[in-house]
Amino acid sequence: MSITGISNRKGTASILGTLIFVSIIFTSYIPMMLVMKQADIMYDTRKQDLQVLDEKRGDEALFVYVQTLDDPPSIIVKVQNKGVLGVKIVRLWINNDWVDLDFDIQPMSNVEEIYTYPVAAEDGSYSIVVSTDTGQSVAFEAFLYFDMEMGWEGDILLINVLINSLYGNMFRVVVTGTSYNEEALTLLYEPKFFNVPSEGDYTVTIFRGSHEVYSEQVTLTASSCVYWVFA
Repeated sequence: MSITGISNRKGTASILGTLIFVSIIFTSYIPMMLVMKQADIMYDTRKQDLQVLDEKRGDEALFVYVQTLDDPPSIIVKVQNKGVLGVKIVRLWINNDWVDLDFDIQPMSNVEEIYTYPVAAEDGSYSIVVSTDTGQSVAFEAFLYFDMEMGWEGDILLINVLINSLYGNMFRVVVTGTSYNEEALTLLYEPKFFNVPSEGDYTVTIFRGSHEVYSEQVTLTASSCVYWVFA
């Protein structure tokens, strides 16, 4: 066999080896790069979704209010959306019990009742938390306790005033009762709390400037220790 024939075969083998090596590189490297690119896209998309969710959660302005009833013993849960974006309520927690909900609360809404919870026939305290579809949880901050003999009790007797439908921005709220006379300035959609000293009858009067624009009679008892005035 000639030296030329041997050289040709070696050259052909080298070329084939190079082609096989290059093909192996391409068949492994290119799919790997495609997978990495797809993973980067998925990561960026997920990152953007989380940023949008965080921004939406930060823009939520949901407030939770509670009214207690003694006949039958129950808790009425109300909410108000003071934000510029709509809020979807998906769950209500009362202690360790929860209820799935599907409430769309429009921006700058009035107070809306979302659920009435019947109280068990036993003594106990109650915590109220509302959850939205963004994962945010908003609690009613006052303490609630139900006694089978005494009815509803709280660490305080509260008259809460929320102005959400009257014309104007600044108001003066006056709460009067036996040996009690307090007043405070408040804004539209801003709740104002009055911690009264004892059970009894009270008058809530709202003024815009020097003009009376709303008045309501309120009775606080041991079985109804938190009262909301919506005007």
